[in-house]
Amino acid sequence: MPVMIKILYTLKKEFLLITRDVHAVAILFVMPAMFIMIMSLAMRDLFESHSGVSIAVLTVNRDNGQDAEQFVKAIESLTTFKLRPLAKDATNEQIRDMMFAEDYKFALILREGFSNRINEGIGPKDEKMLELLVNSSVTAQTQMVLKGALEANLAKLRRDKFVERLGGILETVGIDKAAMKANEESPIDLRYLYRGSRSFKAPSAVQQSVPAWLVFSMFFIVIPLSNTFISERGQGTLMRLRSMNVSRLFLIVGKMVPYLFVNAIQVVIMIAIGRYIVPLFGGTALLPGSSFGGLALISASVSFGAIALALFIATVARTTEQATTIGGVLNIIFGALGGVMVPTFVMPLFMQKLANLSPMSWGMEGFLDIFLREGGTVDVLPESLALFLFGVFMLTLTVIVLKRQREA
Repeated sequence: MPVMIKILYTLKKEFLLITRDVHAVAILFVMPAMFIMIMSLAMRDLFESHSGVSIAVLTVNRDNGQDAEQFVKAIESLTTFKLRPLAKDATNEQIRDMMFAEDYKFALILREGFSNRINEGIGPKDEKMLELLVNSSVTAQTQMVLKGALEANLAKLRRDKFVERLGGILETVGIDKAAMKANEESPIDLRYLYRGSRSFKAPSAVQQSVPAWLVFSMFFIVIPLSNTFISERGQGTLMRLRSMNVSRLFLIVGKMVPYLFVNAIQVVIMIAIGRYIVPLFGGTALLPGSSFGGLALISASVSFGAIALALFIATVARTTEQATTIGGVLNIIFGALGGVMVPTFVMPLFMQKLANLSPMSWGMEGFLDIFLREGGTVDVLPESLALFLFGVFMLTLTVIVLKRQREA
């Protein structure tokens, strides 16, 4: 039989087998899609407190004074916060409803008389000038970030007003009033360090969730692949192929190509969910990066390694139940170690070292190179090479096992 006919026959057979196992294939798409949605939304606040994403704040200015406007502009100039002004007469009930309806975490209210208190100190000392409404889901750390910014800018505004009142005296003694009122840049360069990470940036919830559950689901290709492989072996299909002089190489390639195609569809769909669906529910949109070549390379490398491992498991297992159990346990171990279930940057040092042993960690780091670190093809070469060598090793073991099974 000509080589091309053998290849086409094998590929046709594999695609037909995949279409007959719709439920197993559906798991590969439904499971990661659900996890991406759930984790991107549920863990959003936790990740945003580290990743530098702007905190959305509703603002209500009930004071018409110039000082109140100046204070709001000062807060708005900070990149940490994104303000949305509401009408002056908005009630606390309306503010509360909007906070929960649109998932705002804070509402800042400048009370009437704010400018008088700042400029002239008019009003009872125990009367607060600002009111901060906080969504109960907000972490204490995020609350402290906003509270600290408000207190710092309020202190600066008070200082500026004090300098203005002392203007004549300051000029008499030769002190530059403008210099005293100028913004003084902080001498501290604040940068978060994440032990074991190659970047000072931490991922957002969607940047963590999409690659994590995409890699996890790609490795779960073991379920449909083992079902078809073991079923063929039990029905004698593999023996008939061997009688047609179909080599082990053709057999393996014929098994891999259709599932490479399935994995490629997974990549496209999961990235699309992170880019377009997650933002519809209040999450941050995933930016897929600018390197299509790098994204394609790491995707193909993860797919190759995952399918090679699945082929080895399907070869050594006697039943589909055994293959599913072995593959499921291995995937959970690889996922737990590799940063799928718990981000690597929050792990203790010894766990981060163990993470380097997981092929899922290699895939995760490769995708983060693209999504988070804005890397290119060169940046994902180390992870891609590691996954390729892992796949070659698994395929070598598969060929050895197949040879011994035939001799037996």
